[in-house]
Parts: sequence; structure tokens; C-alpha cells
Amino acid sequence: MAFDGIATYPDNVWDGDSGNRDSDSGDQKSPDWRDWERMLAEMRAVQQSNSGYDPTTLNSFGAIGSGDGISLVERGNAAIHKTIITLTDRVIVMTDGTTPATDAMFGTSPLYTFPEGHVVVLGAHVVFPLGKVTAGTGGGAGLSDTADLEFGIGTTARANQTNFALAAAERNIIPELVLAQMVGGTTAAIESFQASAALFFDGSASAAIANANFITSDDADAGTTADTLIVSGTITLLWTMQGDD
Repeated sequence: MAFDGIATYPDNVWDGDSGNRDSDSGDQKSPDWRDWERMLAEMRAVQQSNSGYDPTTLNSFGAIGSGDGISLVERGNAAIHKTIITLTDRVIVMTDGTTPATDAMFGTSPLYTFPEGHVVVLGAHVVFPLGKVTAGTGGGAGLSDTADLEFGIGTTARANQTNFALAAAERNIIPELVLAQMVGGTTAAIESFQASAALFFDGSASAAIANANFITSDDADAGTTADTLIVSGTITLLWTMQGDD
């Protein structure tokens, strides 16, 4: 119990009491090593909170997607959390649709798994040049050097569909963005988009995942074999955790 008899502090946060001092009885002894240990524990807790980790709250941060070319910086605390994801030559395998004439070539990459619970995404932002396209396993039969691609971030990973559009759950964090046409299999155009509306995701049974989804705009953008998309850029998620079951 804290000195005011009302607020309860976590065990690792100093409320003025230690093995040497009792704030409730008004002891005024000089600090010794026990006091310094408590003060250092409080400082560590504050520093961790400012770095995106709250030791007193469950589910205060999530997990980065696996694989190379992805890094993560967390800011804030369990109340308002800012997750900054950086892609550096992130390899995304593009798979041609089952029926190329009607099914878009698609690729998906898990970026971030939110902690389990009821998540509210307060805003999101993406900015990147696409980087380049490599021949991959498809050689000249993969992505066209002048492909038009569409991009979105959603809680569902793209799978084969008979269309050339992202489904609602494939773009419910960052809406569908039509990217600048590639020239020679690459583009240096800066693509930027912000989503400002608050979004609610029930991840209480299974944690919500933010997936980067790419598709081709029409059949002329791809051949009939898989290819590789290499992506660089930054995705920022501003979110809060309401709680879990």
C-alpha cells in the first residue's frame, strides 16, 4: 500500500517504504542500500514503460513477424502503444492464381502479431518504395516488368481468390493502395497512406495479426509461375489493448 493509504503500487515500484524506511509512520532515517535498490527498481520500470514495455500490465506488446528483412521498434506503454515496423529488402513470394485469367497473383507477409485480447488500432501509416522484383523461380514467366500491384494490410492473409481485389479483412488496417506501375521490374516511387479511423479487432480467442498483402491488378501483370517481390519501407501502428477474456 502506498503512503496515502489508497493507491497500490506494483512490488517493483518504490512507494517510499523499504526495509529501512516506513513512510506511513514518518521514519526519517538516512537512505541505505535498501532504499537505493527500490529507487533503481522504480527507474527501471519507468524506462521499460517508455520503451514499450509495461511490467505491470499483461499483453502490453506483441511479436514481430519471422524471417529476414524485418525489424521492430516499440514505443509508448500499455495504454497507447506505437509499433514501428521496418522492412529492408523483405522477400515476399508471389504465387500465381489457380486460374490466371481470373485469379490475381498474390503474396503475403505477416508483419506483427498483436498480444492476445481486444485490440483497438487508433491509426496506421505506411510509406515505402517497392524496391525491386527478382526473377525468382518463374524467370520471365513470373511478374511482369511493368506490373501494377495493389497493397493493403489486414488481419487476414491473402489466399487464392477469383478476383483482382483485396477482400475486406485483407485491408482492414491499411486500405487497398494501388501502387505506381513498375518500370523495368522496379519502382522508386514513394507510396504513402495513412488510416486514421479507429478499428476494433477481437483477438481474445486468437491473437490478431497484421499481414502485408500484395496482389496484381490484372492478368497481364503476371505469367503463370511464382516470383519474388522485394520490399523496403516502414509501417507504423498506433494501438491500445482494451483487455482479454
